[in-house]
Amino acid sequence: MWNKIKLILWLVILLAVAYFVSMNTTPKISVNILPTFKTPEIPLAIVIIVSIIIGAVLILLFTITDWIAYKIDKIKLSRNIKHLENELEKCRFQINQKEDQIKKLEEEIQILKNEKNITVKQEEEEGGTL
Repeated sequence: MWNKIKLILWLVILLAVAYFVSMNTTPKISVNILPTFKTPEIPLAIVIIVSIIIGAVLILLFTITDWIAYKIDKIKLSRNIKHLENELEKCRFQINQKEDQIKKLEEEIQILKNEKNITVKQEEEEGGTL
């Protein structure tokens, strides 16, 4: 939707410029490019068209540099996401290892309790643990 609005605005601007150029074909002017360099007399329409072309090229250059900066940031963020996903996977693996260790230790505690017939009820009432 926004692209269509921009296209319509550009068309209106171009039509206004075309109308202005068509109305100013007869006057001829000379342009001071440098203090010592002056162009020969040229129609005002050519000066307007050249000015628009120079402005469009400058806008294009600024847009391209912004686009390149955006792409570089996007690549950096993608690499950062991949790195963080790898770190997350490592952390999940470590959590699984710790959970396995906890299960093994709980099984060992059960085995030791069964072997020595230890009752934990008294220690639990006092607030102690094995």
